[in-house]
Amino acid sequence: MTATRKDARGSRSRAEILRLVAAKVSYDEIGRRLGIAPGLAYLIATGLPADGSDAPTADAHEWPGFLGSSQHLANPEPAENTTSREAVRRWVHARVEADAAMREAAARRDAVPPEQPFGDVEPDVVDVLVRDHNQVTAMLKQLATIPGAQKGGTPAQRSARASIVDLVTVALSRHEAAEEQALWPAVRQVLPAGDALADEALAQEQHGKEILQALAHLDGTAEEDGERFDDLVEELSAACRTHVAFEEKVFLQLREQMPRSDRVDLARTLDRARRHGPTRPHPHAPSEPPAVDVAGALGTAMDRMRDVAGSRPADRRGRPSADAERRTEQGAEQATESEDGD
Repeated sequence: MTATRKDARGSRSRAEILRLVAAKVSYDEIGRRLGIAPGLAYLIATGLPADGSDAPTADAHEWPGFLGSSQHLANPEPAENTTSREAVRRWVHARVEADAAMREAAARRDAVPPEQPFGDVEPDVVDVLVRDHNQVTAMLKQLATIPGAQKGGTPAQRSARASIVDLVTVALSRHEAAEEQALWPAVRQVLPAGDALADEALAQEQHGKEILQALAHLDGTAEEDGERFDDLVEELSAACRTHVAFEEKVFLQLREQMPRSDRVDLARTLDRARRHGPTRPHPHAPSEPPAVDVAGALGTAMDRMRDVAGSRPADRRGRPSADAERRTEQGAEQATESEDGD
């Protein structure tokens, strides 16, 4: 077969898939009709792997056939979680109970990655923001290793995921508020295309705030919220990958255009804003000076009052709640009794 014939066949396949997408046919059904995997149908239609390994561009949401969350196409069958096997759970539980050091380590372990030191040189704004990115990325990677509702996660696992999501919410809320107050105004002033870059970044951050707000309205441990919670987590992870890739291109330009002394001064300003920033998303608040400063102070005050008034999942630092652990143990006991009865 010649290359021309191959190209023509590929064009027809993509056109056929896009016609079905326009007709509101799901990728699962498209795959069934064409005899291919749903993830392959998505790749042909959009040029993007369904597993999210290639971060989409900022305008990808406008592409025909693009999905905010496509991981389910790459892994259509729920992955087996070996820790959901009762025999495995009993073995792990017995090992931990028999080893005091393991019990102590398990009690201390949490999902908050340690902050990496900068060394003897005072960090500039890029150093500070890249460390923020690394912290959030590490938590999202931990999150991806814990089964959610769609993969048969236990109540304890779903509770741990809810706690990590709340930790990410705190980190991103502070990070983005600090950028709004310090970084993007500087980008507008220093870089030749600063206005366009800042506008695009703020639009991406607004999308992230809306996802975090939607997650905040769900109980990640509840059966009725589980699937929607998992879908939003995937959407958040994809949005973070896109935003980090975009920002780090901006950082390269800043290092070229802004003197180091100015970058260090900006790092100090940004760090102060972050430490005193909000701990929850405020998607309806102004995001540009001078209004952002007032809105940020008000948002921070409200968030601190809410944090003091009651506990939140982030307080567990990625650990499951006692209630979720108890329900998981009860489920394991019931499964054991059922097996013994059979």
